[in-house]
Amino acid sequence: MKKWFQKFLKKLEEANKKNFGTQRLDCCDVNQKSNQSKTVKHK
Repeated sequence: MKKWFQKFLKKLEEANKKNFGTQRLDCCDVNQKSNQSKTVKHK
């Protein structure tokens, strides 16, 4: 089971690097960026 979990964590790490690059994975930063993309100002 230990080997399976290590493999899982390694894949998770690689996926995070692919999706987020080198930016911090702070929950507030990620949430703020997510909300900005949803907010569209109409004139």
